[in-house]
Amino acid sequence: ELKRLTKGISGLCKAHPITNAIDGTELWWQSPPLSMGLKYNEVNVTLDLGQLFHVAYILIKFANSPRPDLWVLERSVDFGKTYTPWQYFAYSKADCLERFGKEANLPVRGDSDVLCTTEYSRILPLENGEIVVSLVNGRPGANNFTYSPGLQEFTKVTNIRLRFLRTNTLLGHLISKAQRDPTVTRRYYYSIKDISIGGRCVCHGHAEECNPKSDESQHRFQCECQHNTCGETCDHCCPGYNQKQWQPATAGSTNMCEPCNCHGHATDCYYDADVDQRRESLNIRGHYEGGGVCINCQHNTAGINCEKCAKGFYRPYGVPVSAPDGCIPCSCNLEHADGCEEGSGRCFCKQNFQGEHCERCADGFYGYPLCVYTPVYPSSVPGDAVAGDIIACQCHGAGVLGSDCDGSSGQCRCRTGFGGFSCDTCGAGSCFYCSFFQTRFYFKKDKRREACTEAASEIPFLIGSV
Repeated sequence: ELKRLTKGISGLCKAHPITNAIDGTELWWQSPPLSMGLKYNEVNVTLDLGQLFHVAYILIKFANSPRPDLWVLERSVDFGKTYTPWQYFAYSKADCLERFGKEANLPVRGDSDVLCTTEYSRILPLENGEIVVSLVNGRPGANNFTYSPGLQEFTKVTNIRLRFLRTNTLLGHLISKAQRDPTVTRRYYYSIKDISIGGRCVCHGHAEECNPKSDESQHRFQCECQHNTCGETCDHCCPGYNQKQWQPATAGSTNMCEPCNCHGHATDCYYDADVDQRRESLNIRGHYEGGGVCINCQHNTAGINCEKCAKGFYRPYGVPVSAPDGCIPCSCNLEHADGCEEGSGRCFCKQNFQGEHCERCADGFYGYPLCVYTPVYPSSVPGDAVAGDIIACQCHGAGVLGSDCDGSSGQCRCRTGFGGFSCDTCGAGSCFYCSFFQTRFYFKKDKRREACTEAASEIPFLIGSV
């Protein structure tokens, strides 16, 4: 549906303001005459459409002046920050080539061709002339505009600028300085009594209608979006429908936005190309296709599809992924565990803890609830340490049973016949052991561990020979 678009417009001259060009009356806008200076040969008229449109045609009706001799129709798609030529208008073929670098009056071959025409720059009529610019008709994509991306891009616009470069005079542009009589040049100016723009909203193929946003804002239009798209121009997927990346509709596909599969635990998601490439996102059909990542998973869930329980929670066997209360707290002390196992709830104790609920120190660690392990303390006697020191197990002699010790005192577990904090002395009632051990130690005091080891290995033989 084509609509006549006019919103904001700016130009020179207070006596004949530019708003006269869009008020639908016989009043007109008029630029300052050349008698006030030759600088008024170059005048810009800009129109702000307020939003992005596809423009199909522009109709300009002039008032009590001829049509311009030389000018450029320009467009902006960034709300007036930058402008690019849309069509050139010149008095002669030479002007087209010399001023714009274009051959004049060429036929349209592509959807984005920028032409130069001499059709509308004649001196006649002196008043009430018209210029009709068709930006769609005659172009290759005109018969299938909705699915012609090249033509859609060419007709996009937020702002239009009429850049007038030279007025049309009876003497032409070769008028000499001597002939610039103010009584003559005061008749040389631009005047416009109506500008009509026909177009439609930019909806990227995702809408069939475009209507005013509200009764109070008749100049603001919004697409009636389809295919799970949202936005003023249907330029993005609606919340919760980002399983696939947004795309404009084409002749072969509507490119409908697909819902993400969050198992009922989230209402929004975003598209991630890396997730799509790695095939990590599960769609609603049960296939790993697309890149939807759920946002703000609820019900103690986590993961790309809210398919896992958050840390500190687990889902018992037999409970469906979509159950709103399926994830229940782990029974572990989370300061001592890295969560728990899905299904069973078994705690994943950290390295220095053990037990069903990670409630005690692991072997080789002591001092619950810190349960620390440090390198061997230099002293072999716990009394040498001061309050606050942390002493690791020092069970490395031949008399120990394993390398672990009491979690509170650090006392090693000794073999029969050995005693002491580190099991490096003879126990009570073990005179032979003691005597033998001390003898060996006397000769090898610089190799304490080797002596203990040799003594322990020889003791069974000696006992058997008594």
